Amino acid sequence: MKRFFYSAAALASVAILFCCLNLPRAGAQPASKEPALTPAQQADGQRAAAEQQERIQRYNQLVQEQEDKAKRVESLLVRQEQLMTKQEAAFERFEKILDTWERQQKQYQKYLDSLKK
Repeated sequence: MKRFFYSAAALASVAILFCCLNLPRAGAQPASKEPALTPAQQADGQRAAAEQQERIQRYNQLVQEQEDKAKRVESLLVRQEQLMTKQEAAFERFEKILDTWERQQKQYQKYLDSLKK
C-alpha cells in the first residue's frame, strides 16, 4: 500500500511540475502566429493601397461628372419644354391666321363669282 501511495504522490508531483513549467509558456505565446511581413510585401501592400485610393478618387470623379451631366440634361429638358410651349402657341396663332385668310378668300371668291360678266 505504501508503494501505491508513493507512486501516486510521485505521479502527482510530476504532473504538477509539468503544469507549472508549461502554463507560463502557453500564456506567453502570441494568439496567432503570423509571420512578419518582409519589406517587399509591405511595399506591395502600400502600392495596392495607393492603387485602391486612386481607383476610389477616379470613381468619385466619374460620379461627379455624371451628376453634372444629369443636371445639364435636366436644364436642357426644361428649356426644350419651354421652346415646345412657345412653338405650340405660335402654331395655334398661325392656324388661326390661316383659317381667317381662307375664310376671307372664300368670301372674296363668292364676291367675284357674284359679279356679272
